[in-house]
Amino acid sequence: MKDYLLLIKTEGNVWTDLSPEHLQKHMENGGAYIGNLAQNGTLKSAQPLDKGSRIVTNENGQLKDGPFNETKEVVAGYFHIVAEDMDAAVAIAKANPIFKDIPTKIEVHPMMPIGGN
Repeated sequence: MKDYLLLIKTEGNVWTDLSPEHLQKHMENGGAYIGNLAQNGTLKSAQPLDKGSRIVTNENGQLKDGPFNETKEVVAGYFHIVAEDMDAAVAIAKANPIFKDIPTKIEVHPMMPIGGN
């Protein structure tokens, strides 16, 4: 089994863009999805991200920090999972019910253990 990082990118805010009823259904569906991943041992961790991200860059030898990218797309959260291979990790990402609720992209990144093994 290999570790994968799933970065959830959305073009909106599920907490404010959905009606209260739709948000409740989203929470139920998301809870079931996360519960299933935890129960079968696939999920290592997951967390939504709050607003207020900053980007740290090195420009001409000086470290600077500034507001998040000026785009509609935001990193809304992540899942750290284990899967047999990239195809299995992609299938897990595709099963996320967030796709039914808000414009979403999920980046699937293989993680490399420290030491490169």
